[in-house]
Amino acid sequence: MSAPIIALDGLLVRYGKFTALHGVDAIFSGGSLGLLGPNGAGKSTMLRSILGLVRPTAGTAQVLGVDARKSGTELRRRIGYMPERDAYIGGFSAVRGLAHLAEICGFPKDDAMLRAHDVLHFVGLGEERYREVSTFSTGMRQRYKLAAALVHDPEVLFLDEPTNGLDPQSRARMLGLIERITKDHGLHLVLASHLLHDVERLCQEVWVMEGGKMRLSGSISDLTAAARGARRVTIANDQGAAFHAAAEAAGFACSREGDGRSFVVHHEDRVVEPDEIFRLAQNNQMVITSIRPAARSLEDAFLEVLEGE
Repeated sequence: MSAPIIALDGLLVRYGKFTALHGVDAIFSGGSLGLLGPNGAGKSTMLRSILGLVRPTAGTAQVLGVDARKSGTELRRRIGYMPERDAYIGGFSAVRGLAHLAEICGFPKDDAMLRAHDVLHFVGLGEERYREVSTFSTGMRQRYKLAAALVHDPEVLFLDEPTNGLDPQSRARMLGLIERITKDHGLHLVLASHLLHDVERLCQEVWVMEGGKMRLSGSISDLTAAARGARRVTIANDQGAAFHAAAEAAGFACSREGDGRSFVVHHEDRVVEPDEIFRLAQNNQMVITSIRPAARSLEDAFLEVLEGE
């Protein structure tokens, strides 16, 4: 069997008297992983430990079967990292800066320059490649950081808040780029973010961090499965109040959504079958216009984990 992409064993990180990570154990076998948690949860510290940039107080972090503490230089040739804060070489044009990074990772000089041009075109900065990075807008600098994480052709991509500070148009563009990288080019992805919608869109698995501890790990499909026995029901315009009363009288929990015509109907002990809803409507002379499954969002699951703790 191949080694997992990430394996954490009792990972403990302290800064003086402050404990940033409390002995975390976790395994990521591959695909796309989201690191979730509020600000200060320990996501960035975990990333830096995994990358070999922060030395753990105790425990180990292995990436691609390599101990990050002992072989950080070797490891960083195989992974790409996009930090949360700006990181570029002052006074260099975008293409020269990227080519320099590729050379550091072992590319011959001419190949490094060709690779830099290609990656800048990929992220939509081909027309701006001769400008100094310091003159770029926030959205352009974020895409440049993504290019820097890709220029040496890594096996795993680590992204720390890649949509931070972006307007809606730039955010959509960044998410689209990341989707192309993972789906079309097959890179493993580790995404640290406090934006649940980004993680839900891009990731298959999730680790939920809070207070430097791992609160939950699992697939997103499993986390959002609990409410799949519920049904989202839409009824005729003037029958909302009557439907709500009839559903609760029949023993269902019923919550109103949106314009008052839509309801989420669920039962504490079992799956709600569509036939039950149709019989309820028929018995009370109501008109059902649609009925479909109602799965909870990742946000609901995330808040349940934190509030449960």
